[in-house]
Amino acid sequence: MNNIRIPDSIPGDDKLRAMQIVAQMKAAADKAGVKFIGGFMAPDGERFIMSNMDESDPDHIIPDILS
Repeated sequence: MNNIRIPDSIPGDDKLRAMQIVAQMKAAADKAGVKFIGGFMAPDGERFIMSNMDESDPDHIIPDILS
């Protein structure tokens, strides 16, 4: 367990809520058996992206603004 990383700070409530919403959307897509890429860009410029596809999938397209 020596490789556990402790973050310098915990994200704010707004960012945590947005992360939770993306995770819930991915879970719903997984349950329905559909492909999913979702995410957001926080006001500080941090990007958060979740997907249930392999990067080799031709439908795995992340908009340039998020990559």
